[in-house]
Amino acid sequence: MSETSLFRNYAFISYSHRDMAVARWLQLRLEGYRLPSEIHNDLDNSRYLRPVFRDQSDLNSGVLSEELRKSLAESKFLILICSAHSARSAWVSDEAKAFVEMGRLDRIIPLIIPSHGMPERELFPEYLRSYFAAHPHSELLGINIADGGRSKALIRVVSRMLGVNFDVLWKRHLRRLRRHLASSMLAAVVVTAATAFFAVPVGVSVSVSTEPSVLPPAHSLKLSIAGAHYEAPVTDTVFTGIHLPGYYRLKGCDVSVDAIFCQPADTLWHPGVGLHGNLVLVLRRDSSFTTFAGTVYDVDLRPIDGVSVAVGAMCDTTDGYGRFHLSLPLEDQRETMDIVLEKDGFVSSTVEGETPSSDLKYILQSL
Repeated sequence: MSETSLFRNYAFISYSHRDMAVARWLQLRLEGYRLPSEIHNDLDNSRYLRPVFRDQSDLNSGVLSEELRKSLAESKFLILICSAHSARSAWVSDEAKAFVEMGRLDRIIPLIIPSHGMPERELFPEYLRSYFAAHPHSELLGINIADGGRSKALIRVVSRMLGVNFDVLWKRHLRRLRRHLASSMLAAVVVTAATAFFAVPVGVSVSVSTEPSVLPPAHSLKLSIAGAHYEAPVTDTVFTGIHLPGYYRLKGCDVSVDAIFCQPADTLWHPGVGLHGNLVLVLRRDSSFTTFAGTVYDVDLRPIDGVSVAVGAMCDTTDGYGRFHLSLPLEDQRETMDIVLEKDGFVSSTVEGETPSSDLKYILQSL
């Protein structure tokens, strides 16, 4: 079995939780780094340094578990983010110790985050500080993130892992940046041209309808579009003469409509590339005409149970507290409806033109 077949991860990043931002940046940049054509990732023969394992992104154990030790063993390199925080981290110290005990001291790459003039060696985790004190002839060179910035630090880490001269990789990195800059400039020209087009205003017409029912149509509409507000006349359901800045073609705009006895409707609308757009919004009815509920009493204001309460085709019977509750489907709803109350031993009652409510009260007289 070859050495590289033992590894599942190209690198394992060990860090203090307080350095998570740097750890995330490093993982993202390493996995996104494209290798030179003559170099391949010997873990999977790809053009990328993947995968890079960041322990707290995958495991949440509070101890150095067997699963974590296995991930360390399956990692070709250990990248230690050395800072004033990790220098005090037992977690980072244990991960460094485990890697050294596997005989891979030479595969540890310290990435130094300087802190108030502290010597680099003092930023190493406790185990490594003790190890080097006991083995003064051992050496582990750190990569200082402040020496040339993050970009150079990243390339130094890559060169250390690949065993390739830093200057070679850095020059290649600069050439890639120049190509990227040229592409960005071209893109900027295209964006500028597109911006000029999208600066042309777009006209908008908004039509509002309600779901089919015998209830009155929606009225007293209030429209909000791109932060501007409009009100339609009582019976009007179309908004016209609205103009939006052209840049809404790119990002779209929020549109919402309110009307009496309807649920608000909202959407994100993209006008498109034309000079005028049409939008249709359908309003759903709210519960204003849905419910007939309340209590039936006798003349002494005592609740009556067993009373049949009918509204249209719907019927309910009062409970032991004299209460009833009817919920009408949309097709049966009206602005007002007749209610019929019946029970043996009592005079039947018909209430004409009752308005839907959740707090209706009726009195039945006994025979």
